Amino acid sequence: MSTECRPSAAPSVAPIELPSPLSKRRVDRIDEPARPLGAKRAALQLRRQRTAGPVVRPAAKDLANQQDSRILVTKDASVTFTLRATTLGLLIERAQGQHLGARLVQTMVFADAGSFDRWCASEPIRFEDPVLYDQLRREGHEALGGKR
Repeated sequence: MSTECRPSAAPSVAPIELPSPLSKRRVDRIDEPARPLGAKRAALQLRRQRTAGPVVRPAAKDLANQQDSRILVTKDASVTFTLRATTLGLLIERAQGQHLGARLVQTMVFADAGSFDRWCASEPIRFEDPVLYDQLRREGHEALGGKR
């Protein structure tokens, strides 16, 4: 046995230099702008827009039939509230429609002002149209018997 230390035949390994971290975020495909529609889909979209009429507003004759109800409509007529006092409490019909697509109609009955206030606190129209939201709350409390 030899106590001599000989250098090995394998070459020494140089330290690996890592690239510095990039400050830019990697751009994914979802971050890119949308692809343009093909000719057929663009023609169909254009045809739908032409045939789609304005959002349905309540007619004057409907208002005459519902003398005890109050109708509130947003500026762009996308959301309509119909408030009516009944023997059970306050009946609210919330109709939301789009120019292209489905129409959603919700009907709710509130027996007391507390449940009406909780619903109002979660109604998204309070951010989109605060004036209409305030009017909705005032009309609702008035229909419930002036309790606040």
